[in-house]
Amino acid sequence: KKDRPKKLSFKDKKELEALPAEIETLESEQGELHAKMANPDFYKEEGSQAFAAVNARLEEIEGILSERYERWEALEAIAEES
Repeated sequence: KKDRPKKLSFKDKKELEALPAEIETLESEQGELHAKMANPDFYKEEGSQAFAAVNARLEEIEGILSERYERWEALEAIAEES
């Protein structure tokens, strides 16, 4: 058998097309949450539980973004090989 370059499946192509918008949405939310936390009144008005929840969501977004960027790079590499 010949070693043929791996090609993107239909599902992979759809995922690759959707990734930029997904990343943009996550980055937008991340920016909004950073702005909220930067507001000195946020902690005073919302309290420590809200602050902790926003901080937890920021950590979650960072993890998701990292995964999405890695996936995007992997799919792009496959696309370029084929």
